[in-house]
Amino acid sequence: MTGRYRTANKDPGPGPQEFLHLAKAGQRTTRKAGKSRPDGAGKAAPPARSRKPLAELLGEQRVAGLHIDLRSMALVSNIHRAAGIIRDHFERSVLEDADLHWSAFVTLWCLWIYGELETRRLTAEAGIAKSTLSSILNMLEERKLVRRRTNELERRLVIVNLTAAGAELISGLFPKFNAEETRIVTRLSAKQMKAATDAIRVILATIADLDAPPEGADDGG
Repeated sequence: MTGRYRTANKDPGPGPQEFLHLAKAGQRTTRKAGKSRPDGAGKAAPPARSRKPLAELLGEQRVAGLHIDLRSMALVSNIHRAAGIIRDHFERSVLEDADLHWSAFVTLWCLWIYGELETRRLTAEAGIAKSTLSSILNMLEERKLVRRRTNELERRLVIVNLTAAGAELISGLFPKFNAEETRIVTRLSAKQMKAATDAIRVILATIADLDAPPEGADDGG
């Protein structure tokens, strides 16, 4: 959310000195959050409350005067930021040991929980493009983790399933993956985790409703 929202006679947003001030504030926040505990354990002390990242502070400054809903902006932008950071974190830790990137892991996960899937369904469940899935399946097939076969009833369709080696890999990997999931949410209470999960489910359901085709769109008129 940058300069494309700027309009004539509007506040142009923070100048160089304001950006410097906000950047220093963000650095102070980072240093405070990373201080060691008095017991000398060397671990970062849990923050007393959540803090706005620098990007969020700058974003609020930039859109000042544009009648923006800052609450929805903060929520959606933080979901986006968290998704990217979580993906990168897992690729650098648990998935690196298995020599898998995020999309390959998600592909194995979908096949593990659903069983065999036709490629069109697999792209939807994994949330990846068809062209991306093709290259992922090539790699996983080369590693003998998945196999593809043509649908006997509809030759244009391809069905994918895990091999024994693929099932063994994902079943052995997922407990480590979940241990890391648990570690990154350790500062949340059970109540906070449930509230966050419920809220995200409502957002996903809302998007599904917004993206659904109009009623009667498939009846031919």
